[in-house]
Amino acid sequence: MHRGITSTLSGVLAAACCLFNEAASAQLPAPLPWPPELPAALVPRAGVYVSEKSNVVLDFHGSIQDPDLVIFMAGNQYRVFPDLLPAFRKWIVTQPRYGGLRVDRIFYATTPPGRLIDAMDSGQLVLGNFWIDVRPDRLWPDVFMTGPRQQRRLHAARYIDGWSVYARNRGVVLLIRAGNPRNIRGIADLAREDVRVALSSPTREPASFESYANTLRAQGGAQFPDLVLKKHNTVSPVAVHHRENPQFIYDGVADVAPMYYHFGDYLKKRRPEYFDYVALPVEGNFRDALAISLIRGAQHKAAGAAWLEFIRSDAAAEVFERHGFDYAAGDERSRVEDK
Repeated sequence: MHRGITSTLSGVLAAACCLFNEAASAQLPAPLPWPPELPAALVPRAGVYVSEKSNVVLDFHGSIQDPDLVIFMAGNQYRVFPDLLPAFRKWIVTQPRYGGLRVDRIFYATTPPGRLIDAMDSGQLVLGNFWIDVRPDRLWPDVFMTGPRQQRRLHAARYIDGWSVYARNRGVVLLIRAGNPRNIRGIADLAREDVRVALSSPTREPASFESYANTLRAQGGAQFPDLVLKKHNTVSPVAVHHRENPQFIYDGVADVAPMYYHFGDYLKKRRPEYFDYVALPVEGNFRDALAISLIRGAQHKAAGAAWLEFIRSDAAAEVFERHGFDYAAGDERSRVEDK
């Protein structure tokens, strides 16, 4: 690891430890220690301003100032990118037609995709007291990687001309605390009064809610999602379930959360002392597609075109499959949809 990032992260961890001790004395739960997801090494002695639970931004990666490539996406792909970006940079040097193209400064956002499209519509994305101007002469995506539902919204708004499916997730699992203290075995346990469930909100995160609800309906019955939501001890994230649901379990606020397989696999591998997951039957376990589109008015058209070609390549497929996704066949990756 780059010496600058090593020393900087050491400082961050030291600050976090102090904050953890203060929080513990106040009997407040500590923040879940997410691994860094930096798109490149920090400069030596980079200034770090960290205040856990108030000034930590997990789903915005890199600099919005003079990026070479801007990627907006459905945030559930966050675990892939620390390996995908080096693979892209390795791939592009083998492509003579992209010789000399700069791809050092890559900015990517891994929020729920609807929030990013809202920001494109309004012109601003607000994070507390800080906002980002989202428009073609400021920060504007070159590519958008999300499901067909959101691609259709982008198409209807005339942001894109079409999209191509490149991958699918491997369905839903039940994320649980390590050791499975509630003895959760399947969907039926979500209805138990002693089991606290974390589930995406149908109003705040409709895309992820509908994905999980499809599996809950298929395996638990048509009314099962509503039944779970109406339980007095069910909690729903405010904005971003792929960060908040694990935090709920880590804090002891929830016992279980329906989440995509790649989340459960990632959290079990990276934080086995905190997390495990329960696999669900294949039958009725819905799998969602991911698709990529080029944005009209992109400021980095050549870099966007290179990224699109890379995502359609076997080099990208290898990374996604290693991180728990199934990649589309070559003909589907190259086929453009517009309906």
